[in-house]
Amino acid sequence: MPELPEVETMVRGLRPALEGRTIRSLEVVDDHLLANCEAPALELKARGALVSAVHRRGKWVVIELAPPRGIIVIQPRMTGAFYLVDSELARHIRLTLSMSGPGPYPKVHYNDPRRLGRIAWYAGPEEAEAAFSKSHGPDALVITADDLAARLARTARPIKPTLLDQKVLAGIGNIYADEVLHRSGIHPERPSHAIDRPAVGRMHRAIGEVLAEAIEAEGSSFDAGYRTVLGLEGGFLAVNHVYARGGEPCKTCETPIVRARIAGLIGRSTHYCPACQPPAGITPTPESPTLRRRPPRSARDPGPGGG
Repeated sequence: MPELPEVETMVRGLRPALEGRTIRSLEVVDDHLLANCEAPALELKARGALVSAVHRRGKWVVIELAPPRGIIVIQPRMTGAFYLVDSELARHIRLTLSMSGPGPYPKVHYNDPRRLGRIAWYAGPEEAEAAFSKSHGPDALVITADDLAARLARTARPIKPTLLDQKVLAGIGNIYADEVLHRSGIHPERPSHAIDRPAVGRMHRAIGEVLAEAIEAEGSSFDAGYRTVLGLEGGFLAVNHVYARGGEPCKTCETPIVRARIAGLIGRSTHYCPACQPPAGITPTPESPTLRRRPPRSARDPGPGGG
């Protein structure tokens, strides 16, 4: 945590507080998180700078300052979060942006209890993109089905750890990998290179659908580690199908969900339906429960806060 939907939710929440506004001051509270810059230099670059854009790249939050002030990139990693309001969870503030002029949110706090996040500064888009490309593949919401198929064909690893490899595609973590594989009818231990093109197509569609639904629900909160910028819980785990539902009936076919440990994923559980996601070597048919055409959300599960 956080994964792509959580970071996208952060970015959407930060835009009203930052875009088009001027930074009065930036305070580095904990310079341990700085990756390629010193606190005095970063504070000087940001002071008086106009924020021209706030967006996401994989699991990075990108804050573009009007030239020539550069780009601030924050990687929340495991426990990073932004807050625009006072919250009992914001007890580990590592960086604060104070904004000039009128607005409902005079300050933006970056909070990180375990100090695993990173804060970096780049001179411009080219430098930031070069840094991203060194360790990340295409964004999970941008990658094409053909590119995904080509990347999977290069490795014999099980598909679950391959989906979590940010060098293959950026943004998917443990929660959404389980959901994507269930929706596409693929067993998590199936070798990546053995997945045929139709199955890759289903997976590509499932990636877009699952991530879009999770963004709509403002991400997933399974503990105190993630909240929105307003301190609210994400709602996706109220409507998801397999993650953290071990032993419960599959919402598609009612077979009990299996919680397992698989090779290549130390310390992380995998959840899947043995009926909807047959083992490697058994190809699901179009009649398989999880591959049937799904009704619209309104006819399936209640939306965030529903039910």
